[in-house]
Amino acid sequence: MNINHTKILHFLTIVKYMSMNKAARELYISQPALSLSISRLEEELGITLFYRDGNKLILSSEAEALLPIFEKLRQDYDALTREAMRLKQIPSDAVNLSFSGSASLFSALYMSDFLNNYEGNVLRLCFVEFDQAVSMLLTGQIDFAISYPPIDHPLITTTNILTEPIGLVIRPDHPLAVKRRLSFEDLKDVKIHGLTEHHTFRRLCDQICASQNVRLTYATEDEYPDYYRRILHNDGHGAFFSTRDNFHMNFEPAGDYLYLEIDNQIMCRTMGISYLTGGKKQYKYDGLIEYLISRLRDQKLSLFRYSKTASQAILDNPEGG
Repeated sequence: MNINHTKILHFLTIVKYMSMNKAARELYISQPALSLSISRLEEELGITLFYRDGNKLILSSEAEALLPIFEKLRQDYDALTREAMRLKQIPSDAVNLSFSGSASLFSALYMSDFLNNYEGNVLRLCFVEFDQAVSMLLTGQIDFAISYPPIDHPLITTTNILTEPIGLVIRPDHPLAVKRRLSFEDLKDVKIHGLTEHHTFRRLCDQICASQNVRLTYATEDEYPDYYRRILHNDGHGAFFSTRDNFHMNFEPAGDYLYLEIDNQIMCRTMGISYLTGGKKQYKYDGLIEYLISRLRDQKLSLFRYSKTASQAILDNPEGG
């Protein structure tokens, strides 16, 4: 059976006038074409819809019984097309993303060109705290949340998009410099030059080491400007935690440093992209996650160029405010 909207409209227009000629004129089709449409509708339904009494049309009792259903079908179709038009007019060219983690990394992402748009969709990026990102996903204020550590929530799905190992950075005259790789046991007596406790990277390193029963000892705890100045003036006895990329960008240009891997797979920084599992945004923007994974992994160093520029300015002016 192929009862489409056109045949329904033809039937109801004939009922409106009870005249083939008038109905054909309103529908802008020929009378033979309208008669053929109704004949096919009658064949599909297996009933007669109209009788002829001379030049007069008579609605059959079966057609009278079906008339309310035909009218309901047309109303539903009209409602369907109106709602589809409304949805089509809603702006859908913007994807809202949040970022939780390092403020300097957020700056790098914000300034990078690859997050300006994705396949014609503007990517709106905002920096929020981790708990706020969860709340914004659950309430539909954002489409995706990029964060480290990745979000773990029963209503949210997370895909890891970037994993960076974290190592220990030391001077060549440091006592641990004779080792090629470190264990967590080696960290127990190390004096760390670190960021203050409110920084995400500092909290991450503390949490990972605590999970391995290592309580870190901090010789210094600085905000970013003093932290980068300390990189330039390290006396050789302290150590820094750093991702490998950060080591290449900030430590190597500053002086003679070594990067030692820590012999445990969990000593790393993992970034994830999360979305509401039942929100279906992962299907609407099905290539976005793969796009982010490929760009972040292939262009990590270029993504951090803004961060490097800022930190290098500090190193170039160590006495500045």
